[in-house]
Amino acid sequence: MGRVSIWQGAFILALTGLVNRILSFFYRMLVVRLIGAEGIGLYEMVFPFYSMVLVLATAGVPVALSKLTAERVSIQEWASVRSIFKLSLLFLSFSGIFVACVLWKLSPYLTGKVFADNRVYPAFMVMLVALPVVCICSVFRAYFQGLQLMKSVALAQLCEQIVRVSLGLFLGLHFLPYGVEMAAAGLAIGMVGGELVGLTISIFIFWLAQPYYDIAANQKSTMRDDIDPLMRLSFPVMLSRIAGSFVVTMEALLIPHQLQVWGLSVGKATTVYGEYAGIALTLIYLPTVITVAISFTMLPAISEAQAMKNYNLLHKRCSQALKITLFCSLPFVSVFYLFAEPICSIVFGTPEAGIALKALAWGCVFIYLEQTIAGILNGLGAMTTLLLTTVIGGILGLAGIYFLTPILGITGSAIGVNLGCAVTAILDLLALIIYTHFNFDFRTFILWPAISLIAMLLANSLIWQSLAMLPDIYRLIFGVIGGGLLYLIIILGSGIIDFKQIYIFSWSGHRKGK
Repeated sequence: MGRVSIWQGAFILALTGLVNRILSFFYRMLVVRLIGAEGIGLYEMVFPFYSMVLVLATAGVPVALSKLTAERVSIQEWASVRSIFKLSLLFLSFSGIFVACVLWKLSPYLTGKVFADNRVYPAFMVMLVALPVVCICSVFRAYFQGLQLMKSVALAQLCEQIVRVSLGLFLGLHFLPYGVEMAAAGLAIGMVGGELVGLTISIFIFWLAQPYYDIAANQKSTMRDDIDPLMRLSFPVMLSRIAGSFVVTMEALLIPHQLQVWGLSVGKATTVYGEYAGIALTLIYLPTVITVAISFTMLPAISEAQAMKNYNLLHKRCSQALKITLFCSLPFVSVFYLFAEPICSIVFGTPEAGIALKALAWGCVFIYLEQTIAGILNGLGAMTTLLLTTVIGGILGLAGIYFLTPILGITGSAIGVNLGCAVTAILDLLALIIYTHFNFDFRTFILWPAISLIAMLLANSLIWQSLAMLPDIYRLIFGVIGGGLLYLIIILGSGIIDFKQIYIFSWSGHRKGK
């Protein structure tokens, strides 16, 4: 499980993420068809709150650990790498257990007063079991990330997802006769099982990676020396992620309430929210297999370049990451906007979800850019800036949801989400330019992306209309392929993307600083 080049690491994580996302996609498709949008809606109400609590429990330590590990490995301070790992493991083991116990005591109040539907109680209680497991597992993965052992991270993620999907689907169907709330609890149990397997695999990989841990064993360092740098980096990360998770949690609580204001019953509002969160957002987040992989690899890569004061390399990595993110994201804007209803109908049997998907399509590119730029800014140590941009974008997004949902329904909710993501991404990009003096070239990042997107929109629309005599599934396939080929021809012909510069398969890439 040796180190690989930056772009090899991104490729490995993206490939693993693609497999995981395909598994998750079919999992969601089967859950919606077999259990129903109401069951997935209950699960999706709890999960954002669980994610926010997880952010609080981990306190930003994994990001700080990864950055500090990458920096110290680059200057061969292996004793400090060992001590910061031990400190992080001790802290997160305690915090995970403590937070789970506190929430267990508060669970009757939270599920009865906070959530729009009190049937979330069984799923909520099951998810508490996962908290300590995920906290501990995050330490090992952050350590592997800092060492750039991306194969190790990918293997743990893949095993975790396989168990999560298979066990969750089995138990969801098993408990469905007892009510949709128990089916949602079955999905949550699958998540817990996946996390346990992921932790077991991570511990085993850590044992295999012992040579990295034992390098320069004669060096000495104490955990006391690492408390200050760890807290200094992790505290703003924690606040930023709490803010982001709080926004997502408020969306999960606010949207069903505002849909009721729009005129829907409690059950119908839960169903519509399930279509939005369980179907539309699932599709929107499909391309994040690329952006998450880039963000994950950028954190140690940027930290390494910054520690070595190699600013040419830093600018090059920023440019490559942004170009790959932008040009891989734009086709999904066209596909999700034009084919929203047939995609939701063909895949999930729920064409109604196409309303939210179509509205979300225009803002999805900002979601993808936001993830990549956040990875770069974390690598630069600009955690406080990320906190500020997350808060500003989150407030505007929630305001949009609050005011627009009672007027436009779920379309208003999607527009509010788009607004928040766009503001956050633009502010993050401005911060990146200020911090690094990055050259944001108009031709590369505005002109050719706009030309490529407009051409694909026209091609997709023309092919769809010209094949009206065919079943929708064939119109969709030919439309996506035809528009995608035209898009690819344009971006390659423009010379903006040169795949030879990415060095995905160059095993010497890491040693040469690519």
